[in-house]
Amino acid sequence: MEKKHTLRGIVRDVHLITDTLDPESRSFRLREEYWKNTPGQFVTSVSLKPSSQPGLVGLGENFAARLDASPPAVQPYDMLAGVSVAQVTGDRGSFPLGDYDSHYPPGHVKILRHGFAGIRDRAREKLAEETDPQKRDFLEAVAISYDAACRYAQRSADHARELAKDEEDERRREELQRIASVCDEIAVGPPTSFQAALQTFWFTHIFGARGSIGRFDQWMYPFYRKDIDTGVLTQEEAQELQENLWVKLNYFAGNNDSLRNVALGGQTPAGEDACNNLTFMCLESTARLKLPEPKLNLRLFQGSPPALLRAGCRTICLGLSQPSIFNDEVAVPALVNIGIPLEIARDYCNDGCSELVTGGVGTSAFGVFGTIPVLNETVRAAVAKNYETFDAVMDDFKQRLTKFMPNGPTRVRQVTYPFFAASIEDCLEKASPDGVRYTIFSHIPSQLAHVADGLTAIRKYIYEEKSLTWDELIAALDDNYENNQPLRQRLLNRPPKYGNDNDEVDLIIKEIAEYFCDETHRRAQNPYGPGAKQTAGFMNFGIHGQRDVPACADGRKQGENIPNSFSPALGRDRSGPTTVLKSVAKVDMTKAGHGSVLDMNFSLSALRGPEAFEKFVAFVKTFLELPCTATLQANTLDRNMLLKARENPDDPQYRTLLVRVWGFSTVFVTLDPALQNHVLERMEHVL
Repeated sequence: MEKKHTLRGIVRDVHLITDTLDPESRSFRLREEYWKNTPGQFVTSVSLKPSSQPGLVGLGENFAARLDASPPAVQPYDMLAGVSVAQVTGDRGSFPLGDYDSHYPPGHVKILRHGFAGIRDRAREKLAEETDPQKRDFLEAVAISYDAACRYAQRSADHARELAKDEEDERRREELQRIASVCDEIAVGPPTSFQAALQTFWFTHIFGARGSIGRFDQWMYPFYRKDIDTGVLTQEEAQELQENLWVKLNYFAGNNDSLRNVALGGQTPAGEDACNNLTFMCLESTARLKLPEPKLNLRLFQGSPPALLRAGCRTICLGLSQPSIFNDEVAVPALVNIGIPLEIARDYCNDGCSELVTGGVGTSAFGVFGTIPVLNETVRAAVAKNYETFDAVMDDFKQRLTKFMPNGPTRVRQVTYPFFAASIEDCLEKASPDGVRYTIFSHIPSQLAHVADGLTAIRKYIYEEKSLTWDELIAALDDNYENNQPLRQRLLNRPPKYGNDNDEVDLIIKEIAEYFCDETHRRAQNPYGPGAKQTAGFMNFGIHGQRDVPACADGRKQGENIPNSFSPALGRDRSGPTTVLKSVAKVDMTKAGHGSVLDMNFSLSALRGPEAFEKFVAFVKTFLELPCTATLQANTLDRNMLLKARENPDDPQYRTLLVRVWGFSTVFVTLDPALQNHVLERMEHVL
């Protein structure tokens, strides 16, 4: 009888998170290979003519042609075949593959369960019985795509065998033969081992699934557990394979806003603790390798073991600025509130950023709009309308937000990329890219911290003290405060600011945020169960378009940096990190069905030592218990070190200096100057 790994057993079996690599280890050598190479050298560019076939069949044939033109590869020290598939030359869009957005993960569970060949064969079975032309088009495209995946796996096996013939080192020859055997297996059926499952995942990833990964520790765990229990792998060998994959995920990351998010921990669809050994192994891989990819996100709930919280905090305090902390006590109710069934909601992951998604059974989409321009419209309208009360100003502002809300229900977002469409539950069985079970459409208001601070200033100076007129404020906004610095300084320094546990401003942002959520939900008419859901979300990327964001009534000048997500305006949360949590907790974030994010900076030097670590653990517990947003992104940094790194970007000591930008962490010296400044301008908290 297989041993039941209880929660207590998991904690006892797992070693403490370590953050060093043995220089003689495979993981160390793989990381060195990554650092000394450039991603571009692994990309093969090919010139291909797109298929002449119309519809989805043509897209499937394009996918197959691209894979067939991609040379197989095995890197030195690598235990996983494949680096990249060929890039087709020509204008973007001249070789279409279909619509698939890396913000939501493909159905890895389905691919691992059935294998490439199993999905191909199922498509062929249904094709033999189907008479509807559109459904036949879909099924034929799927069969073509997955047959190409099988061929790619077989060519990878043959390539590894050829390398083994010429390999003089006996150990490496055996490794190459093992790679060949694994690829042989997945060319004809589903994976049956941990290495084969990792290989299947990696092939899927390079075939085009380069964004959100999903609940890796859940769907990989059975393969890991089987190999450990049967003696196929030792714990050390399994960790090595895990780290091999982690290194490979760092290739082709671009600016490192790669969307490669892994969700760890959390709960099962039945509401039980989902933490397992692989959860800790993923944290350890990131701690040891100190590479920006993949982005880790740790789900916690009331049933999570204390060891998991501490392991996550340990990884953050190493200066890696990950994992992000997800609070299931906010995220799960938020999804249920928009009509996602509880068991599906408990199985959520995050998309390429921080939005909540139903991995493998749905798609997502979002739109972001700025609220500072909306407030400025209200300010200008107030002159003509002569609002007698501040409540009238608030009503005007909220009414103007409605133009960014939905007008009735909408359809699910289809997936027309045949390879990935077939992996999403229900699409293959319904033989349609419209078979997606859920789509979450999010309407995201940004810049709310500045708007709340600005409205607080308006109430204070125009209505309470009557020391400012609308005309004076408009004039200051129009010339970007250039000719009225005294007013700007008064606006910046005297009124209360969001993030300091002051109801004067906190209740304003609460009123706006909850109104937007409630009204969006009312207008969306979301159905319970399958279908498209429209909701609000509070996550955004402050740096995008900030130069075009006009001046605001809180004293912010046009062009100045804007905070990410639901965070306070940069540098204004001056009363300590816990007061920030208290401000945020006044808003009911279970109303935001696509998620909500709080970004905070912490002084890395102040987190060193056992006492400081315990304070950080207590802080994260407070975040979870209040509760606050669905997500906490803690950036741990040493400002002086960042400044030195900016001056000496080629110094090897800074190549593992990671910072959290918004929904991703990356090497600081690879950021452009604007993003570096955005990181440096945030308030650096000390616990």
